[in-house]
Amino acid sequence: MKGFVVELPAELQAEVVRRASDKLSSQSAWVADAVREKLAACDQLEYLEARAARGSREAYERVLAKVPAVEPVSGDDRNSSGLTNG
Repeated sequence: MKGFVVELPAELQAEVVRRASDKLSSQSAWVADAVREKLAACDQLEYLEARAARGSREAYERVLAKVPAVEPVSGDDRNSSGLTNG
């Protein structure tokens, strides 16, 4: 594996040391995992942006028009989850 130097501000270095020690992994492994997660997030964003670019408001409206205007089935309404607003 080829490596390179990454300079982090002191506050980030301290946080990496703390979090890496919590997970019982090396600091390098922790940073590599963080970079993998960031790259995956970037890939997902690019995918969603490409999907959005292929869509259109007109197509969205056509699909939405197919949804029947009926009350939700018992259990499917917003308040059935037991969650409260506030």
